[in-house]
Amino acid sequence: MHVYRRTATDDGDELGRAIPGANFHCLADAGSSFGGRYWHLHLDWVVLSRLEVDQASVVTTDERVPSFSVWHVMSARCAANGRDVGRNELVEVRPGEGGTMRSAEVAQVTTFGLLSSLFTEAPELELPFGPSSSQRSGRWRMMSEAPRQRFEAVTQAMWRQLEEQAHLLDSPANRVALRNALFEAIAPLGEAGTFRPDRASAGRHSRIVMRLERAIEDAGDRPLDMVDLCRQVGTSRRSLEAIVRQRTGRSPWEYMRWRRLRRARAMLRRPADDTTVTDVAFALGFWHLSRFAAAYASIFGERPSATLARANRLSMH
Repeated sequence: MHVYRRTATDDGDELGRAIPGANFHCLADAGSSFGGRYWHLHLDWVVLSRLEVDQASVVTTDERVPSFSVWHVMSARCAANGRDVGRNELVEVRPGEGGTMRSAEVAQVTTFGLLSSLFTEAPELELPFGPSSSQRSGRWRMMSEAPRQRFEAVTQAMWRQLEEQAHLLDSPANRVALRNALFEAIAPLGEAGTFRPDRASAGRHSRIVMRLERAIEDAGDRPLDMVDLCRQVGTSRRSLEAIVRQRTGRSPWEYMRWRRLRRARAMLRRPADDTTVTDVAFALGFWHLSRFAAAYASIFGERPSATLARANRLSMH
């Protein structure tokens, strides 16, 4: 099996839909110039992807593909599941689990996945990180940055070549060569290092955040009641506050307000014939119109009326 695709967009929802095997949410911190790019390459038993976002963002991934063990190589000033990630660390994700990533600035994340069954079915490969790594989560700390630098150089060269000549994957010989080169870049990452498992609570906290995301998605345009939210997520208000703030830098209510503002922007950019700013604000639970407009402008760099007017002009052409 082989798949290659590239997605470039200024829409966080579209970016999320491009990522296979995960319920993915990407939210930019501020400004109207959000942009993201995603590359995906699947070559039989190894998967490689790269995500780039142009400003401080929160990325939440739901259940990953359960048949692959997944590792993330993150750029500077990123945190995963509430903890900062060092330049010589890989973040390991247990198959079928998700998590959160928060960046303080422009972020790049390169992710590779290895088919979990190969750890036992193909010992000849001597897969990195040890045979037990396919069922654990935490940080793999390398002795130096050299393996990471080589990995990034090899994968960047691959992405450039595929952008220029995607048809090279039509050749079985090229697919084998790419897979071998990719594995040769991955293997040194796991040859000298130590593993630090996540705290026992990390998995439970990830599941709480995932349930919060599902509750927000299921609610659609309907505002969530605080009591209903805590019941759906399965934790107390105080615990939810602590976990979401650790993962996203915001309280649950600030985070949901942020999500609703992005939903408002999506509705104003694709309006129906009779859409008004007031209709959108009230539908999403923003009962104070001037505060809604101010909050919207602080994030997107323009008032909601300007977004709607531009969308209406475009629809007339």
